[in-house]
Amino acid sequence: MKILWFPRLQFDIDTLHITTWREMCRELELNCGCTVKIAIAGKPNSNIIDRSHIRVFIIRKKVFRVLSFLFFGYVKFLYHYFKFRPQAVILDIFSIWFSIPFSILLPTRSLFIVDNRTPFYNSTSKDSTIKDRGMKIYTKLSYWYCKVFLDGMTVITDFYKQQVCQDFKFTSTNIGVWGSGVDIDRFSPQKFKDNFKPTFFRDKFVLMQHGEISYNRGLFETVEALAMLSRKDICLVLIGNAVTGSKAKDDILRLIKKLNLEKNVFILPPVPHAEIPKHISYCDCAIMAYPNIGYWNNNNPIKLIEYLAMGKVVICTDMWTFRNVIGNKKCGYFIKDNSYESIAKAINYCYENRKYIEEWGKEGIEIVKEGYTWNKQAKRLLDFVNALEKR
Repeated sequence: MKILWFPRLQFDIDTLHITTWREMCRELELNCGCTVKIAIAGKPNSNIIDRSHIRVFIIRKKVFRVLSFLFFGYVKFLYHYFKFRPQAVILDIFSIWFSIPFSILLPTRSLFIVDNRTPFYNSTSKDSTIKDRGMKIYTKLSYWYCKVFLDGMTVITDFYKQQVCQDFKFTSTNIGVWGSGVDIDRFSPQKFKDNFKPTFFRDKFVLMQHGEISYNRGLFETVEALAMLSRKDICLVLIGNAVTGSKAKDDILRLIKKLNLEKNVFILPPVPHAEIPKHISYCDCAIMAYPNIGYWNNNNPIKLIEYLAMGKVVICTDMWTFRNVIGNKKCGYFIKDNSYESIAKAINYCYENRKYIEEWGKEGIEIVKEGYTWNKQAKRLLDFVNALEKR
């Protein structure tokens, strides 16, 4: 099958998110017999993706990012559509409008599908901005257009699929689900069994979270929980930066200093995705004390799958997005909420049972092998496309 994929990916701001599309393209081509052309905006970076791709020029200035992507992306889309003649076209809610000539004016045999990885419209955040509310309206408009004019939609979780079917009256068979995955050859604990903790983490119980530093990932609450425990041999490692314009990293650094935790909390700069398994290998537990809000329940964080693949016990909030993956296995320690007290209790429990956590973590490896490899996700996407094609 020939697939033309136009997500609004950008090399300079989507360095982590590109992982999903890079791995999915590889699996679709190597193991599913597809030919995939994917578009990425901005200056190429071989450290992020080394496969051939359609380059889209953008102007990296606020609103001009969107406008330049829509203009230059549309030109590239038309060119490659007529040259490539794909059987399936996958767009997202930003590039969805590229389909208008084909869905309304020029009926074709190509399938047009919208893939939405980020649930915008039903976010329950109390701190929603005008931009957030605008995105909800825009997303609803995009979904209406998809329902009326396009062939189908894919989303990241079954939970989100249920929400979309309920709120927009989609037929269930018109929405497919494929979530986050992991390369189990790269994220293999056996590969790093001889990897030792860096000197300054020796003789310490190491907690870890990697990815974006923000206010809604339980990081501030976790730091407060460490202060409550007052254990010098427990430390937290964060790998990543705040998004451009956010003060989250500065604020968490101030909190660390205020609580005198400079020797217990370490913030490391972002590293290439290929180096993430090495860093995960020296932590004892991962921690994802996320707030129980609609955004996270509709999501499937890729880092969760990566921690489980590396055999790590994950301390996480008891909500759908984690329960659906982990179930009742010992590789997940669920907290009732992300309050300081709940997090502190969970950390202390894992610390007191640290001689068992390696064994508990093995259950996570099996979970990933059974349902969360990139190969499994690519087959889910392809099965959905094939089902649409047979109608």
